[in-house]
Amino acid sequence: MKTIYQIKSITSGFDIYNEHENLLTKFRYDHLFSSNGRTELPGKLLLIKPKNIWASKFDIFINEVDKGDIVFNWKGQIIIRIDYDGKEKVFLLKGRGLMNHHFILENDMGIVTMAFRPKFNWTSFQYEYQVEVEPNQESPLELVISCQFAINLYMTMATAAAV
Repeated sequence: MKTIYQIKSITSGFDIYNEHENLLTKFRYDHLFSSNGRTELPGKLLLIKPKNIWASKFDIFINEVDKGDIVFNWKGQIIIRIDYDGKEKVFLLKGRGLMNHHFILENDMGIVTMAFRPKFNWTSFQYEYQVEVEPNQESPLELVISCQFAINLYMTMATAAAV
């Protein structure tokens, strides 16, 4: 059975809900044009901040310890490296589709673990995402948050390039 999350974008960040529409966490950027963001999870503080001035590399901090990276490569893909209990896991986030643009997350063996399907909400003028986690795949909230952070940044850069 797939795990489902709902992500609702807002001006200052995004909120993540479970399939029963219970709020799990609120990720907030430090200010409107910031690439720094943070959220509180049970017993953890997750912080994402830029590693370089070009905003192509980001560090993921959990309780002030560097636990991972988000890196944009030249192919337009996003590499997410995150440490879970001393085990480093590497994922590749890819944009897919032209008319129905969505994102998939693959593990280091190329197996799709998550799919992020956007829906544009015209009343709030924001994107909402349905995240489908494949059965028997890891989906810690830290990974979902890191992916959504990267997707938001990707969409911002794509919009800026189109203008």
